[in-house]
Amino acid sequence: MPITEQFNPLNAGKLALWKIEESVEFLQASLDLTHEQERALALRATESGKKGFLAVRAALVHLGNPLTSLTVDPLGAPLLPNHHCSFSHTPDFAAVALDQSPVGVDIEFYRPKIKRISSKFVHAKEHSHLPQQQTVEWLTRLWTAKEALYKILKIPGLSLSQDIEVAPFTLEDTVGKAKVQYGKESHFFDLHFRTFENHQLTIAKTMHL
Repeated sequence: MPITEQFNPLNAGKLALWKIEESVEFLQASLDLTHEQERALALRATESGKKGFLAVRAALVHLGNPLTSLTVDPLGAPLLPNHHCSFSHTPDFAAVALDQSPVGVDIEFYRPKIKRISSKFVHAKEHSHLPQQQTVEWLTRLWTAKEALYKILKIPGLSLSQDIEVAPFTLEDTVGKAKVQYGKESHFFDLHFRTFENHQLTIAKTMHL
């Protein structure tokens, strides 16, 4: 079911957050999937994966977009004719962000295993402002920021640990900044954070300088 409480930092866009409480069968029966989407659903190996796939599309319909308008690019990222869009889901929540300019959204639930993979996404300069005790919450926020940025840029081979640097933040912050340095090009982004029900959600948007 969609969560209706107000959280939408997108001035020209929309955010839908869906709490996944329905069965695969219920979600599928409520949606008018295209043939391509039905085939993509069938490729999901787990019930959780199927629920996430369907809940994202239910959230998109909730925002007023028919599923016939949704396609994917060669990398599998979602495409709409009149909006930039980004999807994310966990076993319990699905998120959809739409905007007139490039946008990325990522949602993750807190898992201790993120500490074991931190070297894959923590930038060398970020180590200087890491909490002395690397918390799951802090690392998850950093991870979601970088995943949201990756979804905007869609650059194969972009390194989360070398090319993306998130400015210092605390868990009390609701906004942040990030820089992506790829080759000779620098890109700057605004970040928006939300923490709820053992989850972290981050939205990334191009910074207007």
